[in-house]
Amino acid sequence: MQKLQELLLRSPAIVKQLTEEVSSGGLSLKEAERRVLEHLNHIGTLMISEVVEGVREPVGENRVSVQGRLAVFDGVRNLSFLNRFGGTTTRGRRCYKFLEGGGGYYPLDEKLGMDQCGGFSPLMTYLQVLFGVGESFDRSAELLSEGVGFKVSATAVQNNTEATGARIDGHPLRMIPAAKRTEECELMLVEMDGTMSPQIHEEPTISGREGLKQPTEYKECNLVIIDKYRQSELIDRWMGACYGPRDRFEQYAGHTGLQMGQLSAQQIVVLADGAKSNWEIQQTNFPDAVPILDFFHACEHLGEFGELYPEEKQGQKAFARWKDMLWEGEALQVIAEMKDCLARLRDTHKGQGHINYFQANLSRMQYNEYRERGFPIGSGLVEGGCKFVIGKRFKASGMRWKKADNEAVLIARLAKLNGLLPDYFVPKPREWSIPAAKAA
Repeated sequence: MQKLQELLLRSPAIVKQLTEEVSSGGLSLKEAERRVLEHLNHIGTLMISEVVEGVREPVGENRVSVQGRLAVFDGVRNLSFLNRFGGTTTRGRRCYKFLEGGGGYYPLDEKLGMDQCGGFSPLMTYLQVLFGVGESFDRSAELLSEGVGFKVSATAVQNNTEATGARIDGHPLRMIPAAKRTEECELMLVEMDGTMSPQIHEEPTISGREGLKQPTEYKECNLVIIDKYRQSELIDRWMGACYGPRDRFEQYAGHTGLQMGQLSAQQIVVLADGAKSNWEIQQTNFPDAVPILDFFHACEHLGEFGELYPEEKQGQKAFARWKDMLWEGEALQVIAEMKDCLARLRDTHKGQGHINYFQANLSRMQYNEYRERGFPIGSGLVEGGCKFVIGKRFKASGMRWKKADNEAVLIARLAKLNGLLPDYFVPKPREWSIPAAKAA
């Protein structure tokens, strides 16, 4: 405490010195701020050390039962970590050893939330994850170092980001707060889309550096975004994503809808592109929803059909006319006119493919009706979401991932995007009790 008081007493002298140097032009205000930050970080380190040293041990018994497992006192060992201010905080704390199953119990660690951190304080670990889910680990470390005023390594950011994601249960029924299940809304909008993401091909017999040399393979990642509206105002949004085959995503999307309050929504709309699997998911998990084919995807098919005309201007004219007709809900007439023009195209096979697309989705293209009911007809949000959630973080140039690391960072990123990341840094000490004495 005396050293802390001495540092605090030095503050006015530091202010005076910096003022003189800035006034004389020998120091910029930016450099003055940096030196103040160094001083404050030193003070902060001492304050945190004093706080941690003063926290009482939550357990003092020699034998305790921790959620049914018997543990015995195994001596005092140091708890040591790097704090938010760039210094090391150290203090001794009681350690216990489980008699069966291995492992140890550190009551003070759990009280402080240190059991969820990898060599750093909870706030410093949280900041690393906050940056790590948004940028590459190298860039995250660079930005974080600039922000906190001391060097943070990319390895530390990577380790803590991946470790945090690995301990988050990413299943929608457990990740989405239970209160959302009963939160009523007038309209629930469900949007789905998918993208491919690079992963390292992993062989069970190859590990270490050799494993990193394995070829890249692209894995499917699907995204679901659920918006809830009341009186036309957005009241809630959830972004969910998972790697794996479509049948896994079907369950994931269905559970997301249930946990977000599907049964409490007055009206549900599912908006997606023309992929058959999207509408299978809708029919299975949202059978009472209004299915809407993304208007802009439909227009893309119209544009490609128009490009098959021998004369460019003819195709452009047809596209403009049919786009307006689609907007007014005249999809059936558009299909009839496309059929009439099929024989004039340069590639009738491709032309027929576009006609088949519209015929398969005819019931989902009543755009005039959807607009009258106030429903959205374009899925730009989920397409942008694929780029934002997946592309921005996982598909940068030269970027490759191991499967487990990829999934862990994705789960941590979703926790951040959905506003839940701080919840995973709240201390959750296990319950303990004094075991009953054995009868003589």
